[in-house]
Amino acid sequence: MANNNIDNYILFYKYLEENDLLGVQLRSFEYFVDVEMTKIGRELGTFSPRLLSPGLRDLEFKIEKLWLGKADFMEKEGVSRLIYPIEARIRRLTYAGTVFMEFSVYENETFKSKYQVSIGRLPIMVRSKYCNTYGLSEEELIRIGEDPTDRGGYFIINGNEKLIILSEELGTNKFYVQRENGSIKYSGYLLSESLTQLKAHRMEMTKDGLLYLSIEKYKKVPLIPLVRALGLEKDIEINQLISEGEDFEEVYINLLEFQNIKTSEDAIRYLADKLKLTGSPEVKKEKLLSIFDNLLLPNIGTSPNDRLLKAYNLLKMARKLLLLAHEKIDEDIKDHFANKIVRTPGELIREYFLVTLRTLMTDAMYQYERLVKRGKIPSYTSIFRSKIFTERFENVMAIGKWTRNRTGISQALDRTNKISVLSHLTRVVSSISGEAELLEARMAHGTHWSRLDLIETPEGHETGLRKNKTILAKISFEEFDKNELIRKLGDIGLRPIIKNISDIKNKNGI
Repeated sequence: MANNNIDNYILFYKYLEENDLLGVQLRSFEYFVDVEMTKIGRELGTFSPRLLSPGLRDLEFKIEKLWLGKADFMEKEGVSRLIYPIEARIRRLTYAGTVFMEFSVYENETFKSKYQVSIGRLPIMVRSKYCNTYGLSEEELIRIGEDPTDRGGYFIINGNEKLIILSEELGTNKFYVQRENGSIKYSGYLLSESLTQLKAHRMEMTKDGLLYLSIEKYKKVPLIPLVRALGLEKDIEINQLISEGEDFEEVYINLLEFQNIKTSEDAIRYLADKLKLTGSPEVKKEKLLSIFDNLLLPNIGTSPNDRLLKAYNLLKMARKLLLLAHEKIDEDIKDHFANKIVRTPGELIREYFLVTLRTLMTDAMYQYERLVKRGKIPSYTSIFRSKIFTERFENVMAIGKWTRNRTGISQALDRTNKISVLSHLTRVVSSISGEAELLEARMAHGTHWSRLDLIETPEGHETGLRKNKTILAKISFEEFDKNELIRKLGDIGLRPIIKNISDIKNKNGI
């Protein structure tokens, strides 16, 4: 027995040597800076001012790449120098580096030049590769006054150590179904997330069997006209995609209800009127197609080529709702950990970075227009006010109020002792409000075992909503190869509805 215990200890310490307990914080921050900052900039597309300088009929700004410099500080004399975390703590500074942006300018649809500009300062995670302590030996850390046993994973804002907690939320890009009361008999919910968008979708089936989809402010859009407008016109194909061997009478009810809407053009005209879009028929059509591209299932894509894929996915969602209605499947358990996602610090910073960058670019276009109104010819690099970016990040990390009305995301690091620091950095907090009377959400689900440490949860209104990641649990966040995933799904017997993307393009007439 003693030998077994020794072997277990050896294995445990060997695991910790190869897997840093706080590595997920550091890797997620580095992944955001190395990969996602530039991807966000490119996904935002081009920005154009409405008022142009004389001689210009068109002007576009396109973000090419963004990168982060090392942590530094600008002295009053105007001299910038690198600093270490210890100095930021003592002098009550924010440990941050400068964010640089490279953008292209197109005048009259012709490329003019590329420019580089500083857009603000981003707090740097201590011990990440952008921290000036990265790669230093134990002796070098002691020489500069740093604790060599400090694992990092936190930020320093105005001299205060702040961490961004791990946030437990309902998984995105997954359709959850449940039973309802009243005129709505069954419903499903999906939060569609792409790199730059997050859109809520709700599908409902009424007591008379009709299916509707709600997207953001557009409520109760009939499903059949919607998929027809997306390019799926044949009744037999719609029936096959929903039923797949089953016999759902609700499919025929929905097809008969909208039997007068046969073509894609008929469906577009019907939906444009139902959504009360204004303008000429062509303008209303463009507005409706813009809604399809930009609001409907952005995780699939925002190109016209993606419309038919969106129709397939909507019918797949309808099938799941009908399977629940016919008691072929059970309701989704939202507390099952397969239906959860744990947001890492890098992901949460990415969300706020997107909002801030979009605000910065909008302000830059406003500054350009303001100078044009005064009869000046603006410099393309002078219209960016870095103060906006810097102050927004300092404020949000000092206060902790995040996007989507979430609070407590940024917290003061608990420095009571070494164990309390590790505990705080591995804390997982639910996005559910502590005032919510949700008993099931506070109870331990079987799938939490070995992933979440439930012993440390506090008493009171946060019981069950605040937990800790276990020592052996891992959080994945890197991108995966989609083609490799499709190949592996094929290996276990799954087959795609459409064999090739060219099938979609042919159906769309592309």
